[in-house]
Amino acid sequence: MATGTISSLGVGSGLELQGMLEQLRAVDEQLINRKKSEVTTIESQLNEFTVVNNKLLTMKSAALNLSLSSTFISRTVSSSSESVLAATVADGTAVQSTPVIVDRIATKSTWLSDGKADSTTSVNTTGVSQNFIYRVDGVDVAVAVPNATTMSGLVTLINNGTGNPGVTASLIDDGSGVTPYKLVLKSNETGSDQEISITAQLPDLTMTLQGQTGVNLNAQVTVDGVSYQRQSNAISDVLTGITLTLKDAGASTVSVVNNDTAIKEMVVAFVTAYNDAVQEISKNTGYDETTEDFGILARTTLRDLPYALQNIMTASVKADSVGLVTTMFDLGLEFNRDGTISIDETTLSAAIAGAPGSVSAFFLGDEEAGITGLADTVNEYLREVTGGGGLVEAEKSAAQTRIDDLQLRIETETERLDKRYEILTKQFVELDRYMSQMKSMGSYLTGQFDSLGSMLSKK
Repeated sequence: MATGTISSLGVGSGLELQGMLEQLRAVDEQLINRKKSEVTTIESQLNEFTVVNNKLLTMKSAALNLSLSSTFISRTVSSSSESVLAATVADGTAVQSTPVIVDRIATKSTWLSDGKADSTTSVNTTGVSQNFIYRVDGVDVAVAVPNATTMSGLVTLINNGTGNPGVTASLIDDGSGVTPYKLVLKSNETGSDQEISITAQLPDLTMTLQGQTGVNLNAQVTVDGVSYQRQSNAISDVLTGITLTLKDAGASTVSVVNNDTAIKEMVVAFVTAYNDAVQEISKNTGYDETTEDFGILARTTLRDLPYALQNIMTASVKADSVGLVTTMFDLGLEFNRDGTISIDETTLSAAIAGAPGSVSAFFLGDEEAGITGLADTVNEYLREVTGGGGLVEAEKSAAQTRIDDLQLRIETETERLDKRYEILTKQFVELDRYMSQMKSMGSYLTGQFDSLGSMLSKK
């Protein structure tokens, strides 16, 4: 229990008893304050463990990307004429350059009506209901059109028909003279399978076929002298792993290449993550000439981590027969004076482009031959370091244990001091009261002696 301050303590005796109590407690609290300072330091250390762990996890993630075989079969595709066709490519597709001729693109079957003066013009003035019948893919669809149905009403009947096989009717105003309103009937999909034919017209509306018919509705491309027809302009079964999107008739060359840029970016990200982790650890374990003290992690097992990572990063891995790339030095690695590394991107690009098999083998290894690639080695090592039972977690657990122990000791010693100074305060209060009484008695006796002396001097 805290003793607080007794403002009247020492008033009776005239002694600085309150000040004496505070000074005594301040001396006794020095040990507690040192423990509190130690807790603050360890808490900062605990936070730094988390920072380091996060940077190591970033490096682990970068290594994981390079340990995936899909990374090295990534492809990019280009079309020499984007106005003719565009293309997408799947990973692992063979590197190639293929000329493609687009003979025609797939179109939609379309019919157009004669013009009417207004959208409210009737398309059936016979006095009785009439059937408008059209056919798609061999199936007839009959639309019952009541007497006095307008053009806009017919659009609604066609579009909302329960048997609609995939056609859309619309009303347009083409701005032509006094009869600009026309009905357009168009299939929703391209190709001959969705071709529309009209088998029964309305008496007051004549529909006329527009554009292509039959196979001419299909897309046609020529590859290596062979012509292919498809219902759609999206063609994925002519060139393996490549989807073509046709835009217009013409010629284009489809080129598939390795995605060297993506691999280069991953290697650079890997090196950057390594540098971030090493710099963070070194900064907090090395000697600081400004503060003339070692970093907050200097007395932890993390101080040796940069050396372990450096040894792994410079390890040799030969997992292919060619062996053009067996170390990071072959990819342009260079050591800097501060312990970080850098990559000569010109050397890196040349290695990726010139020896893609050796680059992938270096990072991936050869499972059948029992050779572990560099990326897997780094990934596994960092998994152990950052895992639940790893190096960082062990240090964090030990730090938290020290904090808990110190806080318990601070609490215990604070309670002991509170009790001690509670008793001491009471003793000082009694001393102050006793001294006050003695002071009063002294004043009384002094007065008596003065009176006695005065009486004797008069005689």
